[in-house]
Amino acid sequence: MTNLAQFRVLVAVAETGGIRAAADRIHRTPSAVSMTLKQLEDEFGGALFEGERKTRLTRFGEFVVDHARDLLEHSDRVSRSINSFMHNGAGSIEIAVLPSITLTFLPNALRTFRGDRNAAVVRVRDLDSHAIIEAVSREVIDWGIASYHRLPDIDAQPLFSEPLSLVVRTDDPLCEMNGPIPWEALRDRPFIGNGICDGIDTPAFLAISERQIMHARSTLSLLSIVREGIGITVLPSLTRIGGVDGLRFLPIDDPNARRNVSLLSRADRNMSPAARRFATIMQELIAVHACEYGLDI
Repeated sequence: MTNLAQFRVLVAVAETGGIRAAADRIHRTPSAVSMTLKQLEDEFGGALFEGERKTRLTRFGEFVVDHARDLLEHSDRVSRSINSFMHNGAGSIEIAVLPSITLTFLPNALRTFRGDRNAAVVRVRDLDSHAIIEAVSREVIDWGIASYHRLPDIDAQPLFSEPLSLVVRTDDPLCEMNGPIPWEALRDRPFIGNGICDGIDTPAFLAISERQIMHARSTLSLLSIVREGIGITVLPSLTRIGGVDGLRFLPIDDPNARRNVSLLSRADRNMSPAARRFATIMQELIAVHACEYGLDI
């Protein structure tokens, strides 16, 4: 019967691209790694890698490695929570939030949570929506806050909606235009795509997105790229709260250019009392300060 140690060996080989590199990573001998892979293939009844060098996974191997990662991440999260409980009597909470939430609501939520004398350790991941949805779906985190497209295994509690903005340098000619910027004004401009763009289905914008010169997932990277004059992009209006020297956030003449943000958790999983309390604090803070940040509840 397979065990976690065997799955760790498999994932190490898949990620390092070979038996010797994997052996160095996990401090095992190459022969021990090879034996473990053979045991797994015998157990499953199928080849995990193509060829003897173990540098490329088969389709079956890719399937097994994906599930092995899920299992290992879940095991590691449980171990961290148990260890935290041993030290503080309350365990730990693992969450993932959008960068704009990290800059605005997270600090006050943490302050309130600690003020309630909650001893649980809070572990925060700063990710984009796609990564957060994947982490929730794979049960790597207790809950997340992200833009959301409905999935059957995820429970979504709507938090707010906000307009998207066109991000340009302060010396960009678009800053001289009166009123919201129409998509047609970007027709000949180099555009930097990102995950937010997936939620805009206006034909005029899709034509612009198809001609993007690059795609970036990190908000910090996007802001830096625009600041260097390489191109322009679209980001949530809330992003400007973090400090955007040298940049302007311009309104867009498109009612569909918005993002809807929800608190996400696994529909088939009960959160711990500490995780549920922290989620409630975050929801209450967003509701109280929505107008301040120009959000629609």
